[in-house]
Amino acid sequence: MKVEILEQKGNYFLWIDDSLWMWDIESERKIQYGLAHEAYGDVLVAGYGLGLVQRYLRNNHNVTSITTVEISKEIIEACKNQFGYISGDYIIEDFYNMGMFQKYDCIIGDIWKEIVPENLPDYERFKSKALKLVKPDGKILAWGKEYFEYLIEKGS
Repeated sequence: MKVEILEQKGNYFLWIDDSLWMWDIESERKIQYGLAHEAYGDVLVAGYGLGLVQRYLRNNHNVTSITTVEISKEIIEACKNQFGYISGDYIIEDFYNMGMFQKYDCIIGDIWKEIVPENLPDYERFKSKALKLVKPDGKILAWGKEYFEYLIEKGS
C-alpha cells in the first residue's frame, strides 16, 4: 500500500495507492468537528484518515478516551511523519474483525471513500458492527450518516 500526504495551500490530502481518499479542507473540518462535538465518554473511531476527528475529540471535554482502529499501519506512520503525533490510542486491525472485549459510549465511522449510494453497503456493514460495540445507551456517529440513513429509509 502506497500512502502519501500532500500539502497544498495549507490543506492536506491523503492519497492511497494514487487514489484521493481524504482531504483536510474547510468543509471537511466542519463535518469532523460536528462529529467530535457530539461524542462523549470512551470513543472508538473506525479509520484514522488524516486524524481530523481525533484532533477535535482531543479537545472535547466530554470525551474520556479516544481509540482508533485503523487497518493500515502505513496511514498511522504517514500521519505521524507529517504531523509529528497521533491523537489518542490506536489499534492496527480491520474494524470488522475487531473483537468485542470492550463496549464504547460512542463509535464514529469514516471508512468509506465517498458519500454516494454505491457505498451504502459499506455504511450498513459499519453500522451492524458498531451496534455490537456500542454501549446500550451509546451513540453511533458517522461521516454521511444522515444521507445513508435517508437511503435506508427510502428503501434504496
